Parts: sequence; C-alpha cells; structure tokens
Amino acid sequence: MIAAMRSTGKGLRRRDIAFAVLVALIAAGDMISQVLDDTAKASPWAVPLFAALAAPLAWRRVAPLPALLTVFGGLLVHIGLFGAVVRCGILFPLILVLVFSAGVRLDPRPAMLGLLIAWATALAVCLSDSDAGAPLAAWPFVAVAAAAVWVAGRLVRSRGRMADELEARTSELRVVRDDRARLEVATDRARLSAGLDELLHRRLGELARMADDGAQPSDPATAAATFADIERESRRTLEEMRKLVGALRCDASDAGTAPQPTLTHLEALLVRAKGSDARLIIEGHPRVLPAGVELSAYRIVEHLLCALEDVSEVEVRVTFGDDAIELAVSGPARPGAKAAIERARARVKLHRGTLEATAQGGRAEAVACLPTLAKGLT
Repeated sequence: MIAAMRSTGKGLRRRDIAFAVLVALIAAGDMISQVLDDTAKASPWAVPLFAALAAPLAWRRVAPLPALLTVFGGLLVHIGLFGAVVRCGILFPLILVLVFSAGVRLDPRPAMLGLLIAWATALAVCLSDSDAGAPLAAWPFVAVAAAAVWVAGRLVRSRGRMADELEARTSELRVVRDDRARLEVATDRARLSAGLDELLHRRLGELARMADDGAQPSDPATAAATFADIERESRRTLEEMRKLVGALRCDASDAGTAPQPTLTHLEALLVRAKGSDARLIIEGHPRVLPAGVELSAYRIVEHLLCALEDVSEVEVRVTFGDDAIELAVSGPARPGAKAAIERARARVKLHRGTLEATAQGGRAEAVACLPTLAKGLT
C-alpha cells in the first residue's frame, strides 16, 4: 500500500497542469472576494494558500492517492491558520475529481483508502465552513456524491481492463491465426514436394521403359516414332515439374529473409510500438555485442513493451557497462503485463542474467541485466 501511495513524478500532462492552474485561479478569486468582504474577516494570506490546494490536480492521473492526502493535509493547515472561511465551493468539486481519479487509476484497496480520505476531507470542510448552518447534516450528501463518483470510476476502470483484455486476446488470436496459416502453407509445400518426387519417379520410369522398347527398333520409322514419344513425354514431364516448382516458390516467397534485429533497431521498434514521443536513452559506451546478446536484448525490450500501454509516456534506457548491458523499460502498465514480463524473464535466463520487474499503481517498470562476457553465454 505504501508503494501505491508513492508518486513517481513522471507522466504529468500539460492539460492536467493547465486544469490545476485554472482551478487555482478560481480558488484565489473566491478567497479574494472573502478578503474584500468585511463580514468574512478573512486574512489576505489565505488567498495563496487556498489556491495552492488545487496544485495536486496536476498529478491526479499519476498519483491520485498522494494528491488526496496533500489536499487533506493542506486543508487542515488552512483551517488551523485562518479558521472558518467558505471553502466548499471549490473543495467539493476538487474532491470529486480526485476521488474519481482514485477509482479509475488505483487497485481496490488503495482506491478504497482514497475514498475514505475524500470523506474525511469533505467532513473537515463541512465542519469549518462558516456558512454551513448544519455542517454534519450536509456531510452525508457530500459523502454519497463522492461514493457515487468513486463507483463510476471503478466501473470505468473495469470497462477499460475488459477492453485491454479483449485487445490482448485479439492479438493472441491473430498470432494463432498467422501460425496456423504458416502451418497450412508448410503442409501444402510438403504435399507438393511429395507430389514432385512421385511425378519424377513415375515419369522417369515411363521414359526408361520407352527407351528400352526403342533400343533395338525393327526399322528407322519405329525408332523415330519412339524418340518422338520420348520427346513429347519429356516435355510434358518438364511442364508439370515447372508447375509444381512454381507453386513451391510461391509458397516460399513469404519466408522471412530480413536479418535478425539488433540494438540498433530499438528506436524503430519503439516508434513502431509506442509512437514517436516514446523516449530511448543510451548510456555508457555503445559497442558491438555478441550476436546472441544483441538479439536477446532486442527481444527482451520487445516483450517488455508489450506489458505497457500504447502511450507516449514509455521510456527505454539502455546502459552499456564493462561486462554487462542493462535494459530499463518503464511506463503505464496494461492488463496481462505479467505474461509479457515472464516471456522477457525466460529470455534473460538463457544468458544467466537478472530481471527485476514491478507493476504497481498502474505503472510497470522492469530492469534486465545481461552479461556480455563469453562466460555469461555458456
């Protein structure tokens, strides 16, 4: 649970920052109006501190639970410093937005904790709001609204997970379909090869018998007719062989002839899989590695990318060490990430390397280390 509350500080979106700034300006305007109102008796220092309560909206997608805790703690500080002022007009919508993000982004236990924090924040607002005639009577309505928004967030998360699972299942079925098609092609090629072998044996046997029959002809006309028959049958045999060989050549035309991928192809892989905004970072001193290590490193990154969402927040870091290469892949996790990570782990074990992977709070991060010395490949 502590790990789920931790914010990585990555993945902040411009629109979230703009939204937080907009809410902060609205909060500042609301508090300024109370400062200018003589009956409210609000301190001018309440304005910037109240506007700062909107800042956690910027990372509501990355770390909704810390955002809720920050708002709750900031509210308690504001109440302690400035007492009873009107805060509900800003904080109630802010709480609903954050509790929805908690319902969508977090696992069940952290999401439930987020709902409890939202309830506590709403209760603190009701108790401290100077205009609330019956604060404890108003709190249940706010709590029910927060719970309804939280449930809506859980439904959206469930629907998204189902869509991701269907997409993953569709990809698996597509792979199975392609494998079946390749198997059928291979079966047809084997059948055609067997037919070609049978054709050669049959035709050559017929030509041999015809040649034996015409070896001692009774007259030149018979010999000429025999040779004509042999020529005709030979041409027919050649035509049938050309048809079979042509069919085999067409079947074999789909066979891959491209070279095995290496680390130099990682950028193209990243762009193809996650888009041009995904980041590839190279550290250390790049150099040519053993062919097996190059191929396995590429496949490991390929498997780990399958564990991440197709967004621009993906980062791949390749570090060349003296006797090992380190591959770090991070980004928002997708359902079924563990299966892709296990495929990468199997690749790592082939080279006696290590793989550490975590998938918490909606994000996945994996670090693989492959020895580059000869002894690591034995």
